[in-house]
Amino acid sequence: MTQSDPILHLLAGGCGGTVGAILTCPLEVVKTRLQSSGFSLRSLYLPPGVQLSVPGGEVLRPAGVSPRLLEVLRTMLLKEGVRSLFRGLGPNLVGVAPSRAIYFAAYSKAKDECSTVLRPDSTQLHICAATVAGKCLCQLFNCGRKR
Repeated sequence: MTQSDPILHLLAGGCGGTVGAILTCPLEVVKTRLQSSGFSLRSLYLPPGVQLSVPGGEVLRPAGVSPRLLEVLRTMLLKEGVRSLFRGLGPNLVGVAPSRAIYFAAYSKAKDECSTVLRPDSTQLHICAATVAGKCLCQLFNCGRKR
């Protein structure tokens, strides 16, 4: 390995994390909408005058009615536009890109170090490298928390 390999893994992890977050963001937004209390049920499924709310803020779903992914997507696109599918992407990228970058670099370095003791490309080697990389992330991102 050369000196540029850790930097290459750092960049690859950051890019991979960024692309992954961008591609999955619309699904996360739709999932959150489906979990929220009444986004699509009021507008898609219930006839006028049907009450959703009960004391305590819970939302009742009529029997046999469940929001469908494509219908929620369609409604979001029509009412709010394409940008609505990427709400919350900025804060997500602030966390995902650096954490994936650090994980990739730590995994690569740990794999190099552990390969002197363990058989190359063995399951044990990958488990060891993943454990070390995960521990590095925990140490870095929890360093400011009080215990």
